[in-house]
Amino acid sequence: MLKQATPYSLEKFTGIVKEYQNRVYNQAYRMLGNSEDAEETTQDIFLKVYHSLTDFRGDSALSTWIYRITANECISRLRKKQLKVTSMDEPIGEDGETFAAFIADDGEGPEETVMRSEMDEIIRDEVQNLPPNWAMAISLFHFDDLSYDEIAEAMDIPRATVGTYILRGRNQLAKKLAQFATAD
Repeated sequence: MLKQATPYSLEKFTGIVKEYQNRVYNQAYRMLGNSEDAEETTQDIFLKVYHSLTDFRGDSALSTWIYRITANECISRLRKKQLKVTSMDEPIGEDGETFAAFIADDGEGPEETVMRSEMDEIIRDEVQNLPPNWAMAISLFHFDDLSYDEIAEAMDIPRATVGTYILRGRNQLAKKLAQFATAD
């Protein structure tokens, strides 16, 4: 049975949703790979936030606490559905930009653009193949600019484990990129 939140929590909750809904949705979208799952997960995350708001002790930042709930919910859904981790071809924000757009360098010439496009495709494919915890850590670090300490809190894992996940994910991506480079 879910607890009833106190009346003041509803006001506070409305402000929290307004402040964090885009970040939570974007993180869920990057992890789950499609908008329907991300929307449903975002709703579930904010229901959990609402019902747990009175229990928030303030031992960490509110954003970190919400990221922890987001990480746990996304990883749980990935394990249940065996979904791909990240789709870099799908829009990730309200503006419709794709994940690949963040990687591209606007100052490139045509040859560099083609080469980068090929590399982006390989990276997209390989990020989707990373274990969910690795993908989550890499995503929070590189795309949400969280520190190792913030990621550790959000994922409820030791700081050293965050470093391990990011290192292993990068190493796996580097191996695949090296295979691509030697295949030419």
